[in-house]
Amino acid sequence: MTNLEMETAEELQIANYGIGGHYDPHFDHARKEETKAFEDLGTGNRIATVLFYMSQPQIGGGTVFTEVKSAIFPTKNDALFWYNLLRNEEGDARTRHAACPVLVGIKWVSNKWIHEVGQEFRRPCGLTMDEQERYVGDLGGPEPRYAPNFSAHPKK
Repeated sequence: MTNLEMETAEELQIANYGIGGHYDPHFDHARKEETKAFEDLGTGNRIATVLFYMSQPQIGGGTVFTEVKSAIFPTKNDALFWYNLLRNEEGDARTRHAACPVLVGIKWVSNKWIHEVGQEFRRPCGLTMDEQERYVGDLGGPEPRYAPNFSAHPKK
């Protein structure tokens, strides 16, 4: 579903948030000053994250991206995907995120962190410093004609 190599991904992690459960704002990728963050894994930095919502709290529990002022509220069986690194391998500041407190109910999530090694042909560097994907799996070619679920500009 990500078009990325999974051989260098970390094991699936599962988390449970009960009433009041939250996670402070953070990045999933290692920042420049964290030079040895994933050195022992030998797989490079975390290029992308997939967050699976396995349950849906009645109130609260949203995932917020603090820099872009965006919130996603969990819906059971949905998945949220984002790239942690720009195509030039720099950390993307827009990916700073947090888990809001669960107010009523419980929230079960699982996440998959995908690393850089092995992605050279699956997510090549851009031709310009500011080049970004238009949709998940964009390798720089034309946008799919008959796949609106892959488009960055879905039809209304």
